[in-house]
Amino acid sequence: MKKKTILSLFACCCAAFTACDMDLTSETSIATNESVQSVLDCQKYSNLFHAEWRSYLQNTYAMDALVQSGLITATADYGNTYGAFYRWEFTITDGAFSGCWSNNYNYIANANVLLKGAQALLDANTLSDADRASVRLYMGHAYFSRAFAYFELARHFCKSYEASTATSDYGVPLVYEYNPSSNDASYPERSSLAETFAQIDDDLAKAEELVITAGEQNSAYITKDVVKALKARVALEKEDYPSAISAATSLIDSGTYPLMTDADAYADMWVHDNGTEAIWQFAMIKGQEECPNSLGSAFSGIIDVLPRPSYIPTKTVLGLYDQDNDIRYDAYFTYDSIDAQSVSDFMLTYCKKWPGNPDFYDGKSSNVNKTKAFRISEMYLIAAEAYAMSGDAANASEILNELKAARIKGWNDKAYSGDALMKEIQDEYVRELFGEDPHIFNMKRWKKGLNRSTSEAQVQSYLPALGTDMVKSADDHMWVWPIPKDEIDSNPQIKGQQNEGY
Repeated sequence: MKKKTILSLFACCCAAFTACDMDLTSETSIATNESVQSVLDCQKYSNLFHAEWRSYLQNTYAMDALVQSGLITATADYGNTYGAFYRWEFTITDGAFSGCWSNNYNYIANANVLLKGAQALLDANTLSDADRASVRLYMGHAYFSRAFAYFELARHFCKSYEASTATSDYGVPLVYEYNPSSNDASYPERSSLAETFAQIDDDLAKAEELVITAGEQNSAYITKDVVKALKARVALEKEDYPSAISAATSLIDSGTYPLMTDADAYADMWVHDNGTEAIWQFAMIKGQEECPNSLGSAFSGIIDVLPRPSYIPTKTVLGLYDQDNDIRYDAYFTYDSIDAQSVSDFMLTYCKKWPGNPDFYDGKSSNVNKTKAFRISEMYLIAAEAYAMSGDAANASEILNELKAARIKGWNDKAYSGDALMKEIQDEYVRELFGEDPHIFNMKRWKKGLNRSTSEAQVQSYLPALGTDMVKSADDHMWVWPIPKDEIDSNPQIKGQQNEGY
């Protein structure tokens, strides 16, 4: 696969894909039953999978989920951006639900087209050995993409996985073949959550077999290590702690992605998108990056010269860091003047984690940075949590201390156990991954409720009029997003299968 080919597709896929029916694809998709006739066609689909995920992971869904988590407060200048999620007032007609649902089913449709067409090419026995190997690799990309899409659907639209209830809890409809039809009687109903995760596991197993590309730092492509990183994330969600430990620690022990310990180098990783820790980091090129990172724009969007943040970290989040010795603090946050529209300019601490890579813009920052889909530090956290949940406090503490020693100058190892161990792991998720993989999914998994108060705001006079004071119990139905109304209306098989409370 040539790099220039994948870059050209990346540039055209920033726009969100939209379609109500899970078997329909948007104008920007290429899925038809006649679209896979050659090895080059398979490569084009592989390029599309990479472009789809680059668009999705820097899209508004990440911010929608993040503003629910209580880690940030809105400012008086937020302009109701993501307001329904901040106030927990969303309804089944909210466009974010349709977008998230239809985008992932578009990705599944594209994967299904490639898998069917590629298998036909293999079955014809007309390809050279080299071309057969390429087709098999692209099929591995399709299996990975389908697994990722089903996992994203499960995280957003299903309850957290519990082995004791997974066979009765709703999963999502499973689609194995691109077969558009106006006959709504043929549409699938929701599977069980156990069946959904079984499909994810099966697709990941096939991806592991077919994706033979070795992992490397900052890879723009799906590699063996990218598949393994998703496997670790899925296994933790599924409460399959041995598999989570195995996948995460194998990536750690490989030594391919050493943790960074130098403060300047770590901060520069977030500016120039270099460093040693990214397992999967999407390619971007100057002049073709029209869509800013939604997170970067919401946290530090530049107005003329100064930023005007829509959201800022809470005092509790900032207080989790050793602000003098933790190299993450100065890399993620800055105390500086902002361009406040509602009041005179003043200073506060805002997030600068996505300041915009100067290689991608001239003049004012566009808040465009290369999205880091998986980092090795998440694998440390997954392994620590899986060890802790398995009752192995010693190994959980050891791996947690390894991460802390890399991040905090002068760190002295500590032995954690019991509730204190899980509390420290949970706090470390915030410290390390603030604003990356949406924290709401961790809160769901941990069964933690939300208690967000105006007292958490850095500057109470700079809050919006409504929505900051918020209490949500761990069993509140709104931790699970509703199946979109247009999907319920178009698929009679799931009319009685809406999520609880909607």
